[in-house]
Parts: sequence; C-alpha cells; structure tokens
Amino acid sequence: MKIIKKLIKFIPLIVAIVILFFLIYPNYDQIVKVYSISSKKYLFLAFLSAIASYFFMSLSLHEMIKIMGYKIGFFDSFSITFISTSVNYFLSSGGASGFAIRTHLLNKKKVPVSASVTTSVVLTAFIYLILGFIIFQSFLLHLFQIKHLNSQIIEGFVASIVVFLIPLVMTLILYNYRFRNRWAIRIYYFINSTLYQITKYQIAKEDFKYFKNQLNFGINLLDKKKYELPKVIIYVLFDWVFNIIVLYFAFMSINIKISVITLIVGFSFGIVMAVIPILPAGLGAMELVISGFYSNYGIPFESAIFASLVFRVFYYIVPSIISLIMYYGMRMVEPDIDRV
Repeated sequence: MKIIKKLIKFIPLIVAIVILFFLIYPNYDQIVKVYSISSKKYLFLAFLSAIASYFFMSLSLHEMIKIMGYKIGFFDSFSITFISTSVNYFLSSGGASGFAIRTHLLNKKKVPVSASVTTSVVLTAFIYLILGFIIFQSFLLHLFQIKHLNSQIIEGFVASIVVFLIPLVMTLILYNYRFRNRWAIRIYYFINSTLYQITKYQIAKEDFKYFKNQLNFGINLLDKKKYELPKVIIYVLFDWVFNIIVLYFAFMSINIKISVITLIVGFSFGIVMAVIPILPAGLGAMELVISGFYSNYGIPFESAIFASLVFRVFYYIVPSIISLIMYYGMRMVEPDIDRV
C-alpha cells in the first residue's frame, strides 16, 4: 500500500515527461538545427534575466522579513528563495511544499513560524495579484489588437479572474479575524505535515495559543507598516518583468522579433499552466501551450518549442540545480532542527 502511495506521487511527473517526449521527439532534428544557429549572446542574456528575476524575488522576501521586524542576510534570503521555489517545481502541490520549506528555513534563521506564515501569505498574494493583472491587461491589449472576441480572449479573461481570486482569499484569511483564527491551526499543522513528508523533520512544537497571538501581532504590525509594502510590490513586479524577458531573449537568440503584446499573451498562457497544481511547474503543458500559441502567429513550431525549452532550462532547471547546492550548504552550516 505504501509503495502504491509513493508511485501515485510520481504520476504527475510521468505524465509531464510523456507530454515532453511527444512534443520534442518528432521535432528533435529541427530543434537541434535551431539551436545550432542560435545566438549564444542572447542565450546568456536570457540566463542573466532569470537570475535577475530570482534576485528581485529574494529582495521581496528580504523586505517582507524586515517589515515583520526580523533581519536575515540577503544571501540567506536568496538561498531560501531558490530552495523553496525549486521545491515547488518538483512537487505539484500548488505551492504548499515551497511554503512549508520556506517556513522551515526561515525558522532555522530564528524567524518565528507566525512571521514566516504571514510573510509567505502576503508575498503569495502579491505574486498572484500582479500575475492576474499581467494576464488581464495582456488579453485586453490582445483584444484591441485583433479587434474581435475569440476563445483565447475568453480563456484569458477567465484565467485572470481565477488568479485574482487567490490573493482575495488570502487577504480575507489574513485580515478577517474569524477567518484567520479558523485557518490558523490548519495552516500550522499543515506546514508540519507537509514538511515532514519532504524532509522527515518538523518545526519544533510551540504552544498554538502563542503561535496565534504572534500571528495576530504580525498582522497588526503589517497594518501599521502598510506604507512600506509598495516597495515589496515593485520587487514582485520586476520579478515578473524579468521572467517575461527570459522568453523574449530566447526568441531573440534565434532572430525572431516578436511584439510585446504577443509575447506577454503567450507567456500568460504558459505561466497559467505552471501555477495549476496538476503537473510539476506545468512541465510539458507549458511548453505545449507556448509552442502552440506562437506557432499560430507565424513562428515556426520548432522555434517556438526551442524558446519554451530555453525558458524551462534557464528559469526552472538551472536554478533547481543551484538550489540543491545551496540547500546542502545551508545544512552544513546550520544546526539541524530536532526530530519530534
């Protein structure tokens, strides 16, 4: 029975690999030819843009922790961002696994669980809020460009509404006292159970009443310092901007110039696949959707596949490898959390 449960966890990854296989294999020779003529200068710029995206993502975490009244080094923020984000790529848990790992690592840096939870919820709300705005405005601009409704516009509108609902729910949980108390205990034990499944460690037990009081204190503190939050929002916005630029340079590397509107619309389609908790980071589905969309705008299918794979490698795979090094480095210099 345990073996079956373990195998079930790998089903999303297997499905993703199958999609990638049938997407890449029939076009393998053409993709190799596209790579052979690609500009390594623009590929390097795509890689730097991915690092810049993570840099601003780390700045947003660093700033939120500071607003909550705690200080950790920027390199620690950078490492924790890399590690927690990479965990989400491998485990299709809708962000739950990364949420738990981030809390675990911040706790090792003497940041209380309550402050970590508040920070993670607020950052996640901002990330989805700005993503929803990007999706909505890109499809609105696309509508003006083509001047008539089609299925893509309707799908984009629905997707933007769904993405906007996520920060709305999170805001209700945070700022509504009744909702917050109802969800506080679920969040607390959820983090420990998720963390145990990943690392076999748990955050040290603390009195739940103390945790709830600290959480309420954190929300009140956040409310007092709300005028410092625009800086965090700007960092999150730049994170998304450089995210999009990775795909832009991927196309530039094969001498394909694409309009900003078309670029953002195609990116929006792909990123929606990445945030849906079915496949790990939308693996396979993102590449299929991005390639299909851009091929409809006169871009050769194999070139669109190549651009999507460049985005996958530079924004997902390379950072994941780096995060493994960072994680083991942090484990070597930090004391282990006691098993419970």
